[in-house]
Amino acid sequence: MPFDETVLGFILAKLATLPDKIRYRVGWAKRIILASTVGLMLVCPGGLSIPAAAVEAAAWADLQAAVRALGFLDSIQNRQTVSIGVVYANEADSNAANQTAGMLSSLRGIGPASVHATAIPLDELIRADRRFDVVYLMPGLVTNGNRIIEYVRQQRVVSVSNDPTCLNGGYCVLMVRAGAGVSIVLDTALANAAGARFASVFTLMVKRK
Repeated sequence: MPFDETVLGFILAKLATLPDKIRYRVGWAKRIILASTVGLMLVCPGGLSIPAAAVEAAAWADLQAAVRALGFLDSIQNRQTVSIGVVYANEADSNAANQTAGMLSSLRGIGPASVHATAIPLDELIRADRRFDVVYLMPGLVTNGNRIIEYVRQQRVVSVSNDPTCLNGGYCVLMVRAGAGVSIVLDTALANAAGARFASVFTLMVKRK
C-alpha cells in the first residue's frame, strides 16, 4: 500500500495548532516523524508496502453445506472415501488451509463415504499433478484462475469454494456459502468441461451461472 502523504500533512498541521509550550515539546517529535518518513521513502522509493493479510479458515457451516452439495455428485457415489485437496495460494495461508482440511475430514462424510482432506499449495498441486476427487479452493487464488481452470479440465475434477470471486473468475464449479440461508451457484460451463454430473433434483434447486 503506497505511503499516504496526506496523512503526514494532516498530523503535522494538527501539531501546528497546539499551544506554544506543547508545540515546543513536540517539536522533536515532528522532526522524528519527518526524518523517519524520509528514511523510509529512501529505503522504499516505491512507497511503504503492507503484506496482504492471510486468509481465514472456512466457516464450519460453509463446509457442511459444501459436503452436502457434493453428495449429489454422480462421480463419487458408492465410494468408501472421498479425497479433497484444500488448495491455497501461498505459505501465509497454510494454517487456514490446514484448519479447513481438518474440519472437512471431521465431518460425517459425503453419503456413506468418509472425507479425507489434505491442504496443498496450488503450485504443488499443479507441478506434481496431484489427483483428488474434489478440490476446495481457499480465498486468494483469483490471480491463478486460469491455472485452476486448466487443472479442473485436465483432471476432470470438481472445484468448490465459499469465495464468491471464484464465480467471476470462472474457476469454481460450485460456490457454496451458508448464511441466513444456503447459497449454491453452479457454473454449468466449467462443470461440463470437468465432466461433472449432478443429480437432476440438485440442478433444479441451485442457481446457475
